[in-house]
Amino acid sequence: MSGAGATSRVRATAGVTTAWGRALHAELLKVVTLPAIWWSAAVAGAAAIATMMSVLQNVVDGQDFGFEEIAPMWALAVQIGFVAAGVAAAGAEHSTAQGMTSLLVTPARGRLAVARLMVLTGTGLVVASVLVGASLAACPTMSRAALWAGGRTVVWLTAVLLLADGLGAALRSVIGASTAAVMLVILAPQLAVFLGDAARWLPGQAGQIWVTAGAPQADATTAGLTSLAWAAAAQMAGIVRLVRADA
Repeated sequence: MSGAGATSRVRATAGVTTAWGRALHAELLKVVTLPAIWWSAAVAGAAAIATMMSVLQNVVDGQDFGFEEIAPMWALAVQIGFVAAGVAAAGAEHSTAQGMTSLLVTPARGRLAVARLMVLTGTGLVVASVLVGASLAACPTMSRAALWAGGRTVVWLTAVLLLADGLGAALRSVIGASTAAVMLVILAPQLAVFLGDAARWLPGQAGQIWVTAGAPQADATTAGLTSLAWAAAAQMAGIVRLVRADA
């Protein structure tokens, strides 16, 4: 009896592992084959290149600078591509039959949601790291402050991707998610003129504070936590919508 029980447990574990592997593989395949994702990545890459070229052309001869000095401006441009990618990833699930296909491959909605979150997080970290790393290498000077600014920027861009995707999954409207993401992320720094200190609780303004090297440690920490909280809340709303609503 004990041998049979052990065998059944091994088979159950293998089945769960296979199910998770299938879910992760399916979500990764969707991300890498979605044309809108590639276009969004191209936009982010073009923004990074254009920003670096502009900075390098306008720098005074002999003046050195590190990534920490241009991180806020660089992030403002590049984050547009990550917003577009997040909205596109969520929109593809509900504007086409892809959502039904996802549930056929992974019927367990909780597992599907976690697999999607893991794949998007990993993809965001990889793409953001490549873009930040290339920009770091293009700067004349390298320092610990530049590396810290680069690391914070990578996390911020990934948070932007997850925030936009969560909004798209929760609202199930490309137009609605795009509008909300643009207001919260891209236009938030401009709204600071009217909202004052209250704007720092919006993700876009919080992200700007987070990637700014000269920001006080307490302000930077609060801004980082605020940005991550917005991304987590959006993802949670999207997961709840997926689990409770129809496909």
